[in-house]
This record gives sequence, C-alpha cells and structure tokens, in this order.
Amino acid sequence: MRIHINISVNRIIQVLLLFLFIVNMGGGLFDPFFAVFVKGFIVGATLKTVGFAAALYAISKSILQLPLAKKIDAKAGERDDFFVLLAGSSLGFIFTMGLLFIHMPYELYVLEIINGVGGACLAAAYYGIFARHIDRGSEGFEWSLFSVWGLTLSAAVGSMAGGIVADALGLYNTILLSGLLEFLATLGLVVLYPMLDGTRKKVDLTKLPPMA
Repeated sequence: MRIHINISVNRIIQVLLLFLFIVNMGGGLFDPFFAVFVKGFIVGATLKTVGFAAALYAISKSILQLPLAKKIDAKAGERDDFFVLLAGSSLGFIFTMGLLFIHMPYELYVLEIINGVGGACLAAAYYGIFARHIDRGSEGFEWSLFSVWGLTLSAAVGSMAGGIVADALGLYNTILLSGLLEFLATLGLVVLYPMLDGTRKKVDLTKLPPMA
C-alpha cells in the first residue's frame, strides 16, 4: 500500500505557519526558565509571584479575547484582522523586552496584563485568518500543521535552544534573543497584508481547530 501526503499549502497559510513557529520558538527559549528569572531578578519575588503573574495573563487574555473576536468577525474585510494580529504580536515583543527593565513584582504584573492583551489580539485575529484561508479538502491536515509545526515542534526547538543559550550566555541574553525572534516575526507580517484583499471567505463553522 502506497501512502501519498501532499504538503502543498497556499501562501497565506505558509506565512501564518512560519510566523507562529518563530513566535512560539522565541517564547520557548525563555518560558521554561521564567520562574527562575522571577525569583532571581525580581525584588522580593516568591513562587506566589510567579503564580499571580501567570493568572493575570490568563485572566486578561480571557476577558478580552471573546468580545474582540466577535467584533472583528462582525466587520467586513480582513484588514482589521491583520492590524489586530500585528498589535498582538507587537505587544508580545514589548512584554519580552520589558522583562529586561523590571525589578519589582507590580512591574511584572503590569507586563503580564499587557502580554494577556497581546495574546488575546493575536489569537482572535490569527484563528480567523487561518480558518478562512485553509485549502478546501485539506482542513484536517492544515490544522494539524498548525498544531504540530506551529505549536509543538516550535516549543520543542525553542526549549532545547533556550537551555543551551541560557546555560552559555545567561537569562538576560536568552530574553534578548527571544525578543529578537518576536521582532522578526512581527516585521515579517508585512508580507501578509497585500494578500488580504479585504473580503471574507465563507467558512464551515463546524471545522474547529485541533487541541494543542
């Protein structure tokens, strides 16, 4: 029995997958060592500080993402989705670089709220654009590319590389490298804008993304 796998995807999906891989790889460089950073570099920080910071990110993202997604879905065209995606990626970059300049827990909390807003913007816009441009007949495969390539392998590569960089150059340089990757990913989004013609494709709402 011969199994043939067609890995051809359209240009918009290619750009979105590459963007997601770089962003998640950048985050993966530093995420495993976040608690170490907080305890070592934030004055008076404890493990509770790490927990509160993570909760603030999740809460702010959860509060904003659903109404934001409804709002951009209600507006005709995809240009608004693009700018929301760009804003989300930019806020993620601001969060990462901001870690280099904070010293107190409240500063970390503010950054986490900013990161949560960025995560809400990025997710709300990204899912919409990705869903509308999936190649017909390849829905399962391309959502699987999103899951395996964009989320899982990117995190694995980032974590492995992050351990090497952090061990050799320290956590601050690891954050710098993470921020650089996020900046490059954000800058790369400019190639996506001309591909969005302002119209929306009809999407089967039963086609949901896979769990990471």
